[in-house]
Amino acid sequence: MLSTRLIKRQIQSTKNIAKITKAMQMVSAAKMRKSQEAALVARPYAEAAVALLDNVTKTMTSRKEYPLAHRREVKKLCLVVITSDKGLCGGLNSNVLREAAAIIAENRDKEIGIITIGKKAEKYFRGNQNVIAVFEGMGDNIDLTRTLPVSRILMDDFVAEKYDQVIAVYTNFVSTLKQTVDVKNVLPVSRRSIKETVKEIGADMVETEKIKEDKTEYLFEPSPKEVLQKLLPSLVETQVFDIILESNASEHSARMVAMKNSTDNAKELLEDLKLTYNYARQGKITQEMTEISAGVAALE
Repeated sequence: MLSTRLIKRQIQSTKNIAKITKAMQMVSAAKMRKSQEAALVARPYAEAAVALLDNVTKTMTSRKEYPLAHRREVKKLCLVVITSDKGLCGGLNSNVLREAAAIIAENRDKEIGIITIGKKAEKYFRGNQNVIAVFEGMGDNIDLTRTLPVSRILMDDFVAEKYDQVIAVYTNFVSTLKQTVDVKNVLPVSRRSIKETVKEIGADMVETEKIKEDKTEYLFEPSPKEVLQKLLPSLVETQVFDIILESNASEHSARMVAMKNSTDNAKELLEDLKLTYNYARQGKITQEMTEISAGVAALE
């Protein structure tokens, strides 16, 4: 049996670990809420943009007139893989990387370029895949200006026909206890993918309503074509921003749950250690009493 001194050290160490995991749980909860609120703020703009997109696309004669919406045969694929910079968030990162690896395996006949967001993705793909850009430090206090460089690279490369399709692999925030790996088409722009993005924005905080089609007819100045050419880049920027926010909220939620489980496990371990300590202490007392009794008997 372990000595009481060693058991007391283990008890103190476990208490310290429980304090740390409890603090990390509270920090992650606050960051998760902040990411949700940031996504919710963008929702009215995204809804209005989709309504406008519905109206403007009625005048679209050909997708070739709009580079960001032009569909072509996919020979070159760009994969945006979004993970966290830090660990201690359960299987969140490994699930995203596993899905990205499966997509790469399915598209071996295509030229694939990878943009990583998060240190975990960069570390995983660096050296064995064509990593064209790396972004880090987007986990806390993120706003649209910080995600614009990602959007610009995607749009510029797509318009320059360096890639025929852009796909994002990330973790979608469903609820505090549930996050799922999602694969979303970013480019070419499609009305369906934009609508799905709008429905996801703040879906856990407000009841998501069906986006109604705006049947009002508008007159556009200078022209519907120019309006749409200005609108499409903004929609891509909003979509990329929301994808990263969803990933951030998922990361903080997964870490919060992981730290809560660690705290609970530490408490259970403390109970076991205290019980073991009491047994060891009682055994030591019994042994001492036995020795005293034996000494008294010997003197008699």
